[in-house]
Amino acid sequence: MFMSLKLLKLRWRIFLWTLSGKIKNLQSRLKLQLSPGNPQKILIVFPMDEPSFRVALYTFRDLGKSTHQKREYFFIVRKQFEGLFHLQYGNSLFIQNTDEESPLPDEAYLQQHLQKFHFDVIVDLNPEFYLGIARFISSLNGNMKVGFVSRFADKFYNIQLDISKSGIMEKAFKQVNLILA
Repeated sequence: MFMSLKLLKLRWRIFLWTLSGKIKNLQSRLKLQLSPGNPQKILIVFPMDEPSFRVALYTFRDLGKSTHQKREYFFIVRKQFEGLFHLQYGNSLFIQNTDEESPLPDEAYLQQHLQKFHFDVIVDLNPEFYLGIARFISSLNGNMKVGFVSRFADKFYNIQLDISKSGIMEKAFKQVNLILA
């Protein structure tokens, strides 16, 4: 009973945010053209839990090291992982922790820094669905929004990673890495 009430509350919140315009509708058609030089601006939201964060950090350790590509990376990282985050390229934004259902506590700060950009790819590496992060991503300008399969992923992400069969997150992170490489 408790889980169904929690799910109902989450669905109701998504419905209200959609009606009020706080969640943008996704464009249903998407052309994937990943030729050299594309994508140019990339936003990556690192996982909020430590084990997933460590796997993602290891997987993306060589992402920005190729010098022949002119790409601008933006990383959103949980403030508690600032000491672990060692990627020396791109723009790193550190945020306070968020729970699965609430809005991001640093959303105004993120909007101020990122709203002016049009991202070619926005990637949410959280294997669990975080409504605040998904809502924030929906408010950004971007063509390709990548996230993990969940009950509500269709509303927020036009490319979804499914780890339900293998259960190995690193495979999904490597798929994203191949898209970006």
